[in-house]
Amino acid sequence: MDAAALVTSRIIHTRHRPVAHRLERKGLSLWLDLDRLDEAARQSALFSIGGFNLLSFDERDHGPNFAAGRRMVEPLASYARRLAQKACPGAVIDRVMLLTFPRILGQVFNPISVYRCYDAKCAVQLTIYEVRNTFGDMHSYVGVGDTLHDADKIFHVSPFLPVTGHYKLKMRNSDDEMSLLIGYTIDDQPTLTATLRGTLSRLDSNRIITGLIGAGQFPGRPLFSIHLEAFKLWRKKVPFFSRPIPPETAWSNARSKGVE
Repeated sequence: MDAAALVTSRIIHTRHRPVAHRLERKGLSLWLDLDRLDEAARQSALFSIGGFNLLSFDERDHGPNFAAGRRMVEPLASYARRLAQKACPGAVIDRVMLLTFPRILGQVFNPISVYRCYDAKCAVQLTIYEVRNTFGDMHSYVGVGDTLHDADKIFHVSPFLPVTGHYKLKMRNSDDEMSLLIGYTIDDQPTLTATLRGTLSRLDSNRIITGLIGAGQFPGRPLFSIHLEAFKLWRKKVPFFSRPIPPETAWSNARSKGVE
């Protein structure tokens, strides 16, 4: 298995209430072995770790490093293992993988990144759903095992949704395919469903170029898309919720619910 892979995907966001609204677009993500980032950097001249390039990844964009004023304070593989010991004491983590959006010409915004922590038998011990908003805040929902997770929403994401309700979170991945499901309910009523479904391929220079062109990716596109959809929701008179004070804790538990 390579240290880095590209994930070409289709991303769909469907709002069910208070008004119907749908966003569908192509995506290009990274699937990285956080213990082998030096190897990943050697897979293509167009890809870098911690430096500027057409495509790149920077550990300072994630975890405790994000809140540290852009200073590198902890390798993400170590951070995930440290979090695993808090959420799942005694777990032995052999490999830490991360699904995230890449930097494109130095620019990136990651609404959600997902860590998968595996033991030596390739069984998932922990899943970390790292969520970010456009106000510069970050919070992680941490679930034990490879299952459906249920989490109380305590972090402000969209100004068109309140900080209440529950998430259902589920990731599946194999050597060739990947999917991520986020179901959001308020008072047990479906409010938003977001999915990412994609295929994996080796990260190399040819696939970087074809992936960027095929997905229509450009620097700043996620932020542009978010603000465009916000304008459409405003036009539909969807209620607006001001940003509350972020949670005091950097992460919270997601309950294991079994496969549904």
